[in-house]
Amino acid sequence: IEISKDVLAKIKNNLADRLKLVGELVEGSAKGKCKYITGNLRGSITHKVDRDNLTVTIGTPVEYAPFVELGTVKMSARPFLRPALIENRERIIKLLQI
Repeated sequence: IEISKDVLAKIKNNLADRLKLVGELVEGSAKGKCKYITGNLRGSITHKVDRDNLTVTIGTPVEYAPFVELGTVKMSARPFLRPALIENRERIIKLLQI
């Protein structure tokens, strides 16, 4: 079966749109789970869709985020990204089904 370039482009765009929904879902959930004092970390959580490679990245550029997520010798972990992903697993699967 040969699929036209137009059909493939539509499928790719549809998947990219669905990845955007996944990014919005997990970003929102992570923000809700993020404990905050100043709100800097919480406000920095974003998502970005790479439409060419069909990937979505959810995270934060804040340099201390890994210490909050994973903890340190002196501080217990306060994860917000991994639980946001894990708790939304079923919704993510449904969003990505064609």
